[in-house]
Amino acid sequence: MPSAPAKSPRRPWSACATRSACCRSPLTLLGLTAVTKRHGDRVVLDGVSLGVERGDRVGVIGVNGSGKSTLLRLAAGPRATVTGGHGELDEPDTGSVVHARDARVHFVGQEPRLADDATPVEVALAGDTPAATAARRFAAASAAARRAKGSAAGDDAELAELEAATAQMDAQGGWAVESAARAVLDRLDVDRVDAPLAQRSGGERKRVALAAALAEPPDVLILDEPTNHLDVAAVEWLQGQLRAWPGALLLVTHDRYLLDAVATRVVEVHRGALHAHQGGYASYLQAREQRRAQAEAAARRAANRARQELAYLRQGAKARTTKSKARVAQAQQAVEAAEPDGPDDEQLRVELPTPRLGAKVINLHNAGVAVARGADRRWVLSDLDWKLGPHERMGVVGPNGSGKTTLLQLLAGEIEPDAGSRRAGETVRVGIYRQRPDDLAGQTRVRDVIEAEVRSAELTSGHRVSSSQLLERFLFDAALQRAYVEELSGGERRRLELLRVLAQAPNVLLLDEPTNDLDLDTLGVLENYLDQWPGAAVVASHDRYVLDRVCGQVVAVEDGILRHYPGGWRDWKAAHAGGSSPLESSRGPTAEAETTANPSRACRGPQGRRERKRSYHEEREMAAAEARLADLTQRRDELAARLQQAGDNHQHAAELGTQLAWVNDELSQLEERWLELAMIGDNA
Repeated sequence: MPSAPAKSPRRPWSACATRSACCRSPLTLLGLTAVTKRHGDRVVLDGVSLGVERGDRVGVIGVNGSGKSTLLRLAAGPRATVTGGHGELDEPDTGSVVHARDARVHFVGQEPRLADDATPVEVALAGDTPAATAARRFAAASAAARRAKGSAAGDDAELAELEAATAQMDAQGGWAVESAARAVLDRLDVDRVDAPLAQRSGGERKRVALAAALAEPPDVLILDEPTNHLDVAAVEWLQGQLRAWPGALLLVTHDRYLLDAVATRVVEVHRGALHAHQGGYASYLQAREQRRAQAEAAARRAANRARQELAYLRQGAKARTTKSKARVAQAQQAVEAAEPDGPDDEQLRVELPTPRLGAKVINLHNAGVAVARGADRRWVLSDLDWKLGPHERMGVVGPNGSGKTTLLQLLAGEIEPDAGSRRAGETVRVGIYRQRPDDLAGQTRVRDVIEAEVRSAELTSGHRVSSSQLLERFLFDAALQRAYVEELSGGERRRLELLRVLAQAPNVLLLDEPTNDLDLDTLGVLENYLDQWPGAAVVASHDRYVLDRVCGQVVAVEDGILRHYPGGWRDWKAAHAGGSSPLESSRGPTAEAETTANPSRACRGPQGRRERKRSYHEEREMAAAEARLADLTQRRDELAARLQQAGDNHQHAAELGTQLAWVNDELSQLEERWLELAMIGDNA
């Protein structure tokens, strides 16, 4: 009897030659089967499986640290083209990852590492196809010929190589690939494409890496936060490219508009498991809420049944016997297990109070900022006139490098204007949430980072909590609080930075690309917090959803000056789509000049009043103001009553009097803003 063939050793990764468990369809390009991955003692992915077919566009979501980026690195496999080095890839501890035979897979991580001496064109032509190979050879031969020009000894050899490279370009279609690479680099706002990458920012390197993936489309494209460091126009262009992607797409993104427009399937990474939903992000949200409601209803029914059994058992005469006691204990455990826990994930809670903000916030008058380039001086910002109001929510948009971050630094007082002036009110406390977190020592523990800012804090409820309890409210459990900063994921690092800023109790928030690397649930909590927040906020962002959701108005930094769009992001989009906004077309020359020079005066109250209806955002602001007015009125009455009862307790009376003055001041400002909104006109 012939012996059975020896089993081949199990490989964590392989090319998919047959229809295996994860590749049952001939269209399947990538599959994971029973994959488990640990980071230290923590199981990040626990026996997960996922198949991606041609035409699939899979959006991956989940809270920070849940394993989204780990899933993408595992899915790429060791044979993928990785713009920025293979150190970003990973292998499963158990299970397998398979790719269809001859499938080309390209992975772009969050922070690609590119060689300083490489040029953007060379990176964009880094593919392994014959056309890309020919284009690289031609680029190298052209550079060598330019260097050898005038040298008789080298001219003949260099020219011969250039002729051979040109012939290879003709034969392999290299001209189209080179042209596409340069076009994509230009569309992603990458300049000096034939100059080395040394001294370029991380954001520009990310755009170069993205161009390399798009210039010659692979069969499977894997992108981790592709919209980071893109301006709004580039995000819209990228969305169009991904919607028409001919192969398979697997991406992690915080951009909800892009996710809803592009994804044909949403996969949530939750507690080590994958939960898939067919459809875009909006339909996923509806299904998730329905699933949670059903789970809570089922848990309540199970709890009721368990309580009934427990009550029946306790009534029995023999309830004190050993056997009956065991049954009672089991029933009690069933009650506790069946109690509904609420949502699957604990929600981040922002409950930090905000100091009173006076009527004067930050005023810029003819302000300008210049930078020196050699002997020349270039004005990044010029002739800025802006009065930031106490309850304003202003978005800032503009191309990369236009000066958005410089504008926030100027508002914060971190840089002084080279022309004009900046004035801030006495009550102003600025918190700036930077695009890139402050440098923290990697060996610093998370709890020590927050204790350096605040050891305890008083919540809006009046309760005082320790720094550890504050971290728990921001979803840093005991293990994460003991962790070192260098062990945090990118999203966890951003969430820690957000807590650092809010713990300082600012009443003016300056947010520079706040959506970068934050998960969608955290973004939702931050947006809801800003809805009711009594301070002023300026948000520089490429995220169209955030601009729509939070900012009723937008200023664009264009050629060093501010242009105001009182209708918000959609007004800006209409103006840049070839047609003018209805609001723009209704303004006369005087109003237009005033809008450009002073965005806050042009959109607020009688000084810049226009005949128009309230926008959607103004309607929301007015409704929020009415609710806040009711709360403040009740608070004022309570304080007045307590002040009358204070009697001879002069210290307590003084404290109550100070609080009452703050409430009256905020009431006055809010009533003024409500009247301004009411005068705009009904939106019915």
